[in-house]
Amino acid sequence: MMKVVLVVANYAWFGKRPWRGMTTAVPIITAVLKDKFELSVIDANVNEYSEEDVRVKIVENKPDVVLITALSVEYFRTYHEIAKISKEVMPEVPVIMGGVYPTVCPEHVIKDKNVDIAMMGHAEERLDYFLSMVEKRDYEAIAQFEGIAYRKNDRDVINPMKRYISDVSKLVKPDYSLVDVDRYLDADRKSASNHTAEAKGRSASIISSYGCPYNCLFCATRTISGRKVAYRPADDVLDEIDFFVREKHVDTIIFLDDCLLADKERAKYIFNEIIRREYHIEIQIGTVAAWHLDRDILELMKKAGLKNFGISIESGCERVLHKIIHKPLRLEIIPEIVSICRELDILMRANFIIGFPGETWEEIRESLRVAEELDLDMIDIHIATVLPKTELFELAEKMHALPEDFTFFEDDINFGFGKGNITTEEFTPNELAILRAFEWDRINFSTPEKRARACRILDITEEELKEYRKQTRRHCGIYF
Repeated sequence: MMKVVLVVANYAWFGKRPWRGMTTAVPIITAVLKDKFELSVIDANVNEYSEEDVRVKIVENKPDVVLITALSVEYFRTYHEIAKISKEVMPEVPVIMGGVYPTVCPEHVIKDKNVDIAMMGHAEERLDYFLSMVEKRDYEAIAQFEGIAYRKNDRDVINPMKRYISDVSKLVKPDYSLVDVDRYLDADRKSASNHTAEAKGRSASIISSYGCPYNCLFCATRTISGRKVAYRPADDVLDEIDFFVREKHVDTIIFLDDCLLADKERAKYIFNEIIRREYHIEIQIGTVAAWHLDRDILELMKKAGLKNFGISIESGCERVLHKIIHKPLRLEIIPEIVSICRELDILMRANFIIGFPGETWEEIRESLRVAEELDLDMIDIHIATVLPKTELFELAEKMHALPEDFTFFEDDINFGFGKGNITTEEFTPNELAILRAFEWDRINFSTPEKRARACRILDITEEELKEYRKQTRRHCGIYF
């Protein structure tokens, strides 16, 4: 049986912001491969391995294939360093890199001669079949496989994706048997306690569906997942919650879906089961579409344990919202949602984005005025940042709004999450950064009531909030 090693990057390498969250890729890949190959995991992230540690672990495992899960473009150097290490210690072993980064940037990934295959898209229904071809050395079939990039005679070949995760008929159930779940949960808890007076209870994040059918200018989801929503079986989702609550004593479940409420009946089933099973947990939701909300679903989620959730408003200016961003949101529905949430004591956080090509300075100011008038529990203000394979990137290039030497791959010289890279006659990235930092502080914390709401959302004390605000201002709005 072929030996496959999956390597999870240590996100703190190269001075990057450390991120110790559990990647969903490992339990998914485990479910796909565990019974067909001899699979092991080198988790450099939660174990905080150095480059030398990874080198030693690869040699110890003696793999026939090395898989590298590459979550984000931001950490590209780390993934390529792992590929380099793999080739140095085992030069004949194929290195396959998959995940979001190779999905949106296969042409860049495959330029690295330490990477043999860049795999785009999802693992379900694909990865096990592909690895079986690698095991058989069926090079002709490999060359025809859709959604991969490789080199042939010093020429880069990219076979485009034809099917996305949203085309998969049934998604796999995550398998946590090769993940040190307790260590991840405790690492999250420890990280939280570094910023708060007391260590918090355990929280776990899950994704119950993938994809988004909408067409927002800045989003790469449709490039990654397709234009439909793929739903995991509701009972599989409940089994995962049961595992975290009953076996791992998790207090808080955080849903990270893009469109959790798009299938309202499925969502109601999940929340009703959470109530029936008497989990007594706190629920948080990263973001939901505002147009999927009504009193009935909010009351049900509150009964199930909902504490707070986010919505993405993006802009308070109707023209920007509909003509530039292409978001199908009617701003007039927001006040009623705010009112219902205030009545039910559900905290609501909202995202706003400023600095789109074609947006005027006055429209940015209008958007922030609306953000203040809506009296949300907390707002986050982001600067529009181009991402690979997005309509925003294409528009910014067309309008010559990016630096002439713009690249995603030069150690944050002009690209990095949290910083602007778009310049127009109306604004510069520096102007946006200053505006964001001080408007965020003014809108969110101008009264004792607002500060109290923020403390509840962030789960910190008033004194800790002061430090959070100070550091965020001093980092020009990059949230501390």
